[in-house]
Amino acid sequence: MGDMATRETTTPAQAGKAYRMGRIFGTDGKTVVLPLDHGSMLGRVAGLEDPISALESFSALSCDGFLITPGVAARSAGLFARRDAQARLLTIDSYWNAGQVGRSVKIASVATAAALGADAVKILMPWNLPAPERAPIVSMVSSVIEEAAPFGLPVMVEPIAYEMERGAEAVKVEADGCRVAMELGADILKVAYPGDPATLEEWCRDLHVPLVMLGGPKSGTTEELVSMVGDAMKAGASGIVIGRRVWQRPQAEAAQLLGELYGIVHGG
Repeated sequence: MGDMATRETTTPAQAGKAYRMGRIFGTDGKTVVLPLDHGSMLGRVAGLEDPISALESFSALSCDGFLITPGVAARSAGLFARRDAQARLLTIDSYWNAGQVGRSVKIASVATAAALGADAVKILMPWNLPAPERAPIVSMVSSVIEEAAPFGLPVMVEPIAYEMERGAEAVKVEADGCRVAMELGADILKVAYPGDPATLEEWCRDLHVPLVMLGGPKSGTTEELVSMVGDAMKAGASGIVIGRRVWQRPQAEAAQLLGELYGIVHGG
């Protein structure tokens, strides 16, 4: 079976995407990605005042990849110019809103991401919006997926009830957003934990693409975070993309927590 899979005829783009997905997800199909891309939307975030230094520190720890911005990718290339380097996923958009009215803009092209050697691109998909506001979001997401296809670049989409109070309505919004993103052709979905394993298990079964759990603002206890990740993995999640709840801590504490989460995701 393995030899047959290896000899299957693929286009260069299909081969490239398979290669990059294999760099993001381990042989167990799981990943731990640390996002350090917050500055492109939030500015000088506490705990991430120097993203290059943070990237350098965390690159020595148990982590499969980093979600970063074009500027940080360009300025940190030397850290990853080695055979055993972690994957790099590139955030290529930003979003600002006033209530339910917002605007998404691209901050880099897919071609730039490919030139930087990125293993995937990531785009936000705010979904708790009036219907007319959803149309340009869908257009932008679908255009990124189309642009990425010839490069063999996977696209991570983040359907989110942006700044919405967590609860049943937010979960419904994100369930619909995940379905739309899958229909548009997303390769990976970055989503908030829906609150119970049964719901997440349904999503993982029905969507047919890897789901990775986001962390959101630092809140709750460490025990609650660890429990959430454990429940998500048991329900079929393919990993985590958690940043602020890790690096908005003292360095030693952040390193210890990242190692614990890594063990949970990879079955330790």
